[in-house]
This record gives sequence, C-alpha cells and structure tokens, in this order.
Amino acid sequence: MNFISVMAITEAIAREQAVIQTGYDPDTIGPLAIVVDQRTSSRQKAFVFETANDVTNHPLFANARLSDTVDAPRLEADGPVLNFGPEVTVGG
Repeated sequence: MNFISVMAITEAIAREQAVIQTGYDPDTIGPLAIVVDQRTSSRQKAFVFETANDVTNHPLFANARLSDTVDAPRLEADGPVLNFGPEVTVGG
C-alpha cells in the first residue's frame, strides 16, 4: 500500500493539495487512512491518504515509510509515503 501525507487545516484542503502537489488524478487519491495532530501552534494536521499510485516513482519521493512518520502502534498498514509539509500562510 502507498500513502500521501499532506499538512493542512481540513481534509478537503489536504485532498486538493495532494492532487496539486503530486499531479495524480483525483480518483487515485484513496480514502483517508489516518489524521495525525502534530500538537504544534499550527492548526494544520497531517492527513494521510491511501493511493493507487506507486509513490516510489514520484520525483519528490524521499525513501520514507509511513511508520517512519507516524506512531507505529496506530497504523493498520505500512508502506511508502510521499510527504508534503505545512502550507505557509501569512496573516493574523
């Protein structure tokens, strides 16, 4: 199983960013696998989606597994993950 992890405020924004950042077809971004609250001052969380795509072939893949980025006891499955960091915003 392959995964895409995106930092965002909501699942809808994370899913949209997953499509934009990866260039994958929206239909290949599967169900939400897990949401990880980083417990930082940012309101953004890591939304991890299953994907039908082989993320190891993506040019931005950095040889990471989901278990490297998320608490292992909370995982039902493991596999390669394509990570995208928090969206930088300005405001107050």
